[in-house]
Amino acid sequence: MKENTCQCQMTSDNKDHAPLTLEIPVDLLGQLKEAAALAKTDLHSLILCYAQQGLINSSAQLKRQQFLTHAKDVLAAHGVHDKTIEEIFGKFPY
Repeated sequence: MKENTCQCQMTSDNKDHAPLTLEIPVDLLGQLKEAAALAKTDLHSLILCYAQQGLINSSAQLKRQQFLTHAKDVLAAHGVHDKTIEEIFGKFPY
């Protein structure tokens, strides 16, 4: 049975790109290089794929945080004091 390391399909569909410099532990870099070789892809594509998968996997948490931020902004816009807002949102377990 073949196991996929990363299942993203990376295409360069004319999206804007930005350079990124990243320092990571040497042993982690070695593991990433091994994973890229096993997946028969390049390191750059593998790292982008892992980043995309991480965002997908954490999207519920990100959406929850966006909602909380928006709700705080709405309460503040309606004149609710910051201390009260923090007290209200301090009651949420996340």
